[in-house]
Amino acid sequence: MSDIQTKLGEGLNMLQGSLQQGKQKLQIAQEISQLKKSLQETIDQRANLIIKIGEQVYKMLRMSSLHDDTLTEMAQPLLDLDKQIYQIRQSLEELNKTTANGNACSNCRSPVSENDRFCGSCGSKIAAMNTADNEERIQCGTCSATVPATAQFCGCCGVKI
Repeated sequence: MSDIQTKLGEGLNMLQGSLQQGKQKLQIAQEISQLKKSLQETIDQRANLIIKIGEQVYKMLRMSSLHDDTLTEMAQPLLDLDKQIYQIRQSLEELNKTTANGNACSNCRSPVSENDRFCGSCGSKIAAMNTADNEERIQCGTCSATVPATAQFCGCCGVKI
């Protein structure tokens, strides 16, 4: 009987040892997971700060408050992309204006008639239709976009006119 108790005790000790090792491995795996999560969050925060710094530098370059030839050269493709974005948005706006007798909701861009007071798609109140289509326009010296002559800033690049 003593021999069975000894073997049973040894078996239980081995089982407890295995459970303890499994528990330690699980704790280590959890710590690794937490550290990886913390690392990724820190990397994401860093990337967001770099983006904010880059955006601020780009804004300063466009407003001519920062003068650095290397940065200006690096920012030129961004300015070109900004021009493309502006032109595409202008084209979309023009297309939206031509729908439904030239009137569109300012909120969702769905067609509305001149008699509508509220948009049938989104329910927004319809603002008075813009009649400034024949307004005199000038060209921005920085990005060459055309802007209303009365504008103080360029709608494409934001430079003071």
